[in-house]
Amino acid sequence: MESVLHRTRTERLVEVLKRKGTDGFIFCISTNMYYFTNFSDRQAERFLALLVPSEGDPVFLIPELYYDQICETTWIKNIISWADGEDPFEKMASIIKEKKLSSSKIAVDDTLRSDFLLALQEKLSQVKFISGGKFISNLRCIKSSDEKDLMMHGGSIHDKVYEKVISEIQIGISEQKIANLIISTFKGLGAKCSSLVPVVASGPYGAQPHYTATDKIIAEGESVVLDCSADWKHYKSDMTRTVFLGKPDKEYLKIYDIVKKAQETGVQSVKPGRTCEEIDQIVRKVIEDEGYGKYFIHRTGHGIGLDVHEEPYIVEGNKLVLEPGMAFSIEPGIYLPEKYGVRIEDCVIVTEKGSERFTNFTHNLITI
Repeated sequence: MESVLHRTRTERLVEVLKRKGTDGFIFCISTNMYYFTNFSDRQAERFLALLVPSEGDPVFLIPELYYDQICETTWIKNIISWADGEDPFEKMASIIKEKKLSSSKIAVDDTLRSDFLLALQEKLSQVKFISGGKFISNLRCIKSSDEKDLMMHGGSIHDKVYEKVISEIQIGISEQKIANLIISTFKGLGAKCSSLVPVVASGPYGAQPHYTATDKIIAEGESVVLDCSADWKHYKSDMTRTVFLGKPDKEYLKIYDIVKKAQETGVQSVKPGRTCEEIDQIVRKVIEDEGYGKYFIHRTGHGIGLDVHEEPYIVEGNKLVLEPGMAFSIEPGIYLPEKYGVRIEDCVIVTEKGSERFTNFTHNLITI
């Protein structure tokens, strides 16, 4: 079943290449490679690539130490290996010449290492290499029912993780200890925390949206922003909640309610036919109308799937029209420098009439 799925995806890519007048696509190790081949690993110093030509069969060029691993994983049969001491870029040049693509236009994976691309350009001076990002994002943007199920299951695990972790937060605990608990709780439930270090931002650091946990001790009277992504069988979920230790002041309660309203308004506004930009504007207006617009300092959301951040981006200027199957976050925030921050985030998938959340952990303010 998996081989049929990945082969079908590759056939769709070939159709796109032909329509766009592009002669091939070179993939490196990435989520894109996994999407088309079922092979997943981390990029390393050895060149491992997949060439998908617009005519003919795909070719894997791999270090020989990967040979058995890839043969057992992928549907692609044309696998060529290279040994340490050989020049893999010369081998790829030979493959491209054999495919009669020496003077062609070839798209490359946007995550291809620059040294790899430069080596290919040196060997293939007549080839025009272009960015392949848009070719792939349009294919990956619409999730299948199977992809949706994986993300929804990851979201249900995410709910359990936050329930456990928040019950353990107390005055005097460190941010890092909470982060470690997030990671271990995911593992205990058979999933992964795909955030290397989760966001556990207490007190004034909650006003830094991408702050990560340190050894800072959480004190009474501080809020804590918790943000991390889940990984279930390669597919992601992303969720943020904000809790408070002690008794919050009036302004904190006010901005929490504003963010909660903005987030719910955003989720309810999602439906096919609206643009990404419109969703951003709808969410942003709730916060601007309350006088806190300048403290909402990032886009409303990002797409999600095999990557935590992918297309579509819910941001001003993105005219992309929403379609059923698109998945993304809705995560407004208000960040008051040197005081605290509030962010609430869920990921949703567009349905025929609206949207469905991945995560359902309470949005009400939790005080500890």
